[in-house]
Amino acid sequence: MLALAACTSGNSDDDDDGQIQTSLAIDPLAFLGDVRCSNEPGAIRSYVATLTDESAEGGPFTLPSSPPVPCSSRVSFTYVVEGHEYTARIDGYAQYAEELTPVGDETSGSPHMLVDGAQVAPRWTWACPGPDAADDAGKLVAKTGVNVVVQGCAAVSRPDDTQRAAIVLDPASALGALRCGAGDREIASFDVLPQGGALLPVLGVGCPPAEPIVYDLGAAPAGAHVFRLEAKNAAGDLVFGSRCFAAASAGVTATATCDPLSDTGALELDLGALLEAEQLACGSGAASYTATEPLPEGEQPETDASPDVGPVPCGERALLSALPPGAYTTSIEVRDAQGAPVLSADCGGEVRPGATTRAACAPR
Repeated sequence: MLALAACTSGNSDDDDDGQIQTSLAIDPLAFLGDVRCSNEPGAIRSYVATLTDESAEGGPFTLPSSPPVPCSSRVSFTYVVEGHEYTARIDGYAQYAEELTPVGDETSGSPHMLVDGAQVAPRWTWACPGPDAADDAGKLVAKTGVNVVVQGCAAVSRPDDTQRAAIVLDPASALGALRCGAGDREIASFDVLPQGGALLPVLGVGCPPAEPIVYDLGAAPAGAHVFRLEAKNAAGDLVFGSRCFAAASAGVTATATCDPLSDTGALELDLGALLEAEQLACGSGAASYTATEPLPEGEQPETDASPDVGPVPCGERALLSALPPGAYTTSIEVRDAQGAPVLSADCGGEVRPGATTRAACAPR
């Protein structure tokens, strides 16, 4: 009685002699209803079915559960008794069937599932026949030589997905003219690094990705999400970078938009913190600033080098772009409304591919 009584089926339920076995079959079409079977956020991906023999001697007897089954496949129970009446319970999971392991082991027949050693609860549950079915409606009676397909299922628990939000991010959307491959300037893998700490990074995504990355935000508040996308070659060297953005809202699956991958970055000058530390404010005291061409750290500028950027109005940011990766420094000079210098400083920062680095500034 403890032997597994269920097997998945994609074709037929015949035995070796070509005869149909006495069996009960669970077909996803009988219970899914409006629940999507796909790899989309919020969709079901697998299920576990359990039969109870309501006619067993001594009272109802629950059979061993099926193994985890893909949501697109049938499962059949062959250890059923002709003339006995059965009910079925179906537990639906957001995980793929291969991610689930029955408590005990693969052959335990347990209806309880583990993911990476931790028990996980089903997100959906159906009863067949449903609890509100009439006495004669949807009765599941095993018949000799017949594969009876379960009918009359009804949901008894399901998540409220009406306000769930998700973000889909496809690293391949940032490739542009770049290629996946094993060369020094080809992309072997991606790292997706959410900014702000609310979401977890996804590292080592192959190029091309097998499927887009999905962030299920649940019922998290709507808002903007920014991601740093890093592309590495086969040696693990960071060669390209990009920025992705998505605006999440309740009940919507948003697609992140990614800038094209780039092998250069930018240094941003924002004098707010520097002026505050020096007790200066934009106005008559500080009206504008200029900056020299950024140089790799340690490289000395030419004598009497002229400003390369500016004058930039005080309070506005300057962007020093198209810089190869590395540490850079630049010199700035702040002037008042009459054009007289009031502050000189050195600014610098580490430039990364496809990213903008805010320079840190210190007075000379």
